[in-house]
Amino acid sequence: MRMRILGISLGTRESGIALLSHGQLIHWQMHSFHEPWSNDKLNDILKRYDRYITQFRIQHVVIKIPPATHHTKALLSLLKKVTELVQYRGCIVACQTKADIKALVPEVTNTETLMEYVTRQYPILLPEQVQELKSRQKYHIKMFEAVLAAHVYKEQMKR
Repeated sequence: MRMRILGISLGTRESGIALLSHGQLIHWQMHSFHEPWSNDKLNDILKRYDRYITQFRIQHVVIKIPPATHHTKALLSLLKKVTELVQYRGCIVACQTKADIKALVPEVTNTETLMEYVTRQYPILLPEQVQELKSRQKYHIKMFEAVLAAHVYKEQMKR
């Protein structure tokens, strides 16, 4: 499978990203955006994603979005602009919710099983899993969600 996928777990305050190239996890990161919502913040987030898309020559972007009950005006605005950016860059874009992912990977029932599943697929993430399980402040969850979204998308593309 010769494709480059950017997985994004979308949020207006925190965002997780994962880059898969030729089926391998090559980069993963958490990004925090703590300033109040504004056009400047929106543009900062878009620039961050655009750098990944151009630097790694991304072909597919899969966005893990929160359930509709958690959609704020800011999140909807961000989702619209990210989708426009991805399409402008010539990438295929797909969105997934946690429910979509759980339907495809039934063993993922909660945050811990999500991290276990992802770490089994990509053992390089074991340090982040250990850190997350020890910590009271969950920081890397969105990164794990981004990896899982990209992984599930990659598996769907094989079929």
